[in-house]
Order: sequence, then C-alpha cells, then structure tokens
Amino acid sequence: MAMRYKDAQNRYLLFVRIIILVSLIGLGMLIFANIGEDPSHLTFSLIAFGISVAALLVTILQSITITRQMQLTRRAVHEVHETSESLKDLINSDHRLANEVHKDIALDHEVIAALEEFGLGADEAERTRVAKNITRKLKDRSVK
Repeated sequence: MAMRYKDAQNRYLLFVRIIILVSLIGLGMLIFANIGEDPSHLTFSLIAFGISVAALLVTILQSITITRQMQLTRRAVHEVHETSESLKDLINSDHRLANEVHKDIALDHEVIAALEEFGLGADEAERTRVAKNITRKLKDRSVK
C-alpha cells in the first residue's frame, strides 16, 4: 500500500530537521578543524558544505512534491475509471432507450396504417370497431 501524503511529508520533514541538526554540527566541526588555516581554504570549504546541504534539502523537498503528485495522479486515475464506468452505463441506457423509441415509432406507424385502413370512426360504435381492428392487427403482428 502506498504511503499517505501526510505521512510521507512528516517523514521528510523529520529528515530535514535531522539534516539541519547534523549540518550545524558539521559546520561547527569544519570551522573548528580549519582554525589557524588559510581563510580562503575555510571559505571554500564553507561554500562547498553549504551547497551540499542545500542540494540535499532540495532533494528532500522534491521527494515531498513527487509523493504529492503521485497521490494526485492515483486519485485522478480512480476518478477517470469511475467516470468511464458511468459513461458505459449511460451508453447502455441510451441504447436501450433508442431501441424502445424505435419500437414505439414502429408501433405508431402500424397504428397510423390501421387508422388509414379503417378510418377514425364517426361515432362511438364505429370508433370501438376501429379500435378492435387495430388491436387485432397489433396482436397478429406480435404473434408473427
């Protein structure tokens, strides 16, 4: 399991504190070891030491950033996967609805054809007869 960002950040910040403490001790030892030596040698050593410590700190800070970026990437991948699944469900629903609409359209065409054949009916009895004929035609169609 991947390390959580906060845990990683706390671990890296602990490393930074340790490095700063060790650096201060190292700085003191460097100055103490170069007492009485050429001042230019001490200056060069201090500059080199400072650059080394700064590079180490930058590396640790980059590690924190990389850990955060990996967490964000994992979350984005998870969200994309969920969205993809939702889109698949939506597409399936869309296909089902399209099939139902096509069936309804076909039924409407059959009703229209039956109405053209039998008419609308001028009175209640005639409309009932037309409705029975349409029902019979639709039942005959569904049996086929």
